[in-house]
Amino acid sequence: MCLIVIFPNTPAAQQLPEIEVEKRSTSFSSRRKLLESNPALYISKTRLSIRQIPLYATDRTLKRLAIHAVREFEKEVEAGDREGLSREELMDETLSPALEAKGKKSTRGERVTAVIQSKILRQTDRVDPLTNLGKSKGFGFLEMRTHKDALKVLRWSNNNPEVGPLMREWAAAELDDLEKKTKEKLDKAREEAAADLENMELNYKKLQAKVKDGVSGFVDQMKQGKTLLIEFSVENVQVSQKKSPFPPAVPY
Repeated sequence: MCLIVIFPNTPAAQQLPEIEVEKRSTSFSSRRKLLESNPALYISKTRLSIRQIPLYATDRTLKRLAIHAVREFEKEVEAGDREGLSREELMDETLSPALEAKGKKSTRGERVTAVIQSKILRQTDRVDPLTNLGKSKGFGFLEMRTHKDALKVLRWSNNNPEVGPLMREWAAAELDDLEKKTKEKLDKAREEAAADLENMELNYKKLQAKVKDGVSGFVDQMKQGKTLLIEFSVENVQVSQKKSPFPPAVPY
């Protein structure tokens, strides 16, 4: 399978700072050497590895991006604004191996989307008490339902300057939702005169301040010329054959 990457001296590369083009070329070379040196490794057709994710983004933000990317890709193809998938790609019926594991569980009431799983890697020793999330490592994965969906996400989101503002908007909305839910819990705690009410009041005030800052309070690397670096994930066939539908990433 071809490793889709933005190479130097291509139209896509002209939109990127030189250092970003160099990162993609270096990553391509490292992945190719890794695959050549270990026959147990292969390129997934449905799992995308994503780097340079803004630190404020959550799993929910990443999932929303993937769903949005699939829809926008299809709209742009229909409008004639971008080239669609090739005939060979359209004929590829590869499904996520995770679907078999999910099929054994009840999916009643579950909304079916193009995304099987979105996951951002986080530090377990640095947890934000307001969101209960560890500090993001800026790296994550998207497991898509089909190979075609994965291609659409990669081609629409990779090196797309529209992604940054969208993710900031969605992250701000998530903060608003968190503030509302926290307020509901606090109101209930006040009625019940909960033992930890004082601490809850303090955390809520901090959260209100964070929500007030909104997107202006976010540290955003994308404002410095960075864009998402998206590639099909390198997997280990031996790990993938285990029962876990979401095997760990292969480092390189």
